[in-house]
Amino acid sequence: MVEFLSGKLLIASPYLNDPNFLRSVVLIVSHDEEGAFGLSLNRPTDQRLSQIVELSMPQGSVREDDLIFEGGPVDGPLLALHDLVGIGSPVGQDSSGLWLTGDEDHLRLLLSRVDARVRFVSQYSGWGPGQLDHEMQCGGWLVGVANADVVFDDPEQVWETAVKRCGHEILSSLSPGLRFNDPSVN
Repeated sequence: MVEFLSGKLLIASPYLNDPNFLRSVVLIVSHDEEGAFGLSLNRPTDQRLSQIVELSMPQGSVREDDLIFEGGPVDGPLLALHDLVGIGSPVGQDSSGLWLTGDEDHLRLLLSRVDARVRFVSQYSGWGPGQLDHEMQCGGWLVGVANADVVFDDPEQVWETAVKRCGHEILSSLSPGLRFNDPSVN
C-alpha cells in the first residue's frame, strides 16, 4: 500500500544523483495516485521579488528584496509559502502551520506583512503516477515531518537540519530495547 506524503518533507538521500535535487529538501504539497507536487525549500535564486513581480508593490512593502526560491525544475506560477493562518490553502493534513497561495490578492497582502514568515517560490517539483513511489523504493529520499521552523530555516542549513531531525525521529521511534549504544551490534 502506498503512503501518500502530502505535508511531509522529502530529504534527498546522499544516493540521489539527480542534479535537480542534490541535497534538496522538498515540501510535498500534494501526493495521490495521480502524482505529486512539491516545492524545494533550499534553492534560492539571485533574483529579488522586486525584479520579477508584475504585481504593483503596495506602498510600504517590506518584502521587495526577498529572494525568489526555485521550487523545482518545472515551470510554474509565483507562489508564496507562509505561516499566516487562513491565507490560501493549508499544506498537508497535520498541524504544520504552513499555507500556500498563488492568488494575486494574497500575494499583495503578504508583501506588506512583517509578522509572517514567507518564502516566494517560482517553479515546482512534480512527479507522475508512481514516479515518486519508485524513487522512494530506490532509496532516493528520506521522509521527515514538515514544520515552519524547518521550512523557513536558513536555506544553507535546511538539508543538514532536516537530515539530523530525520535521524532523531528514527531513533525515537525505536523501542528502548532496540537502541544500541555499541555500534558493533548494528
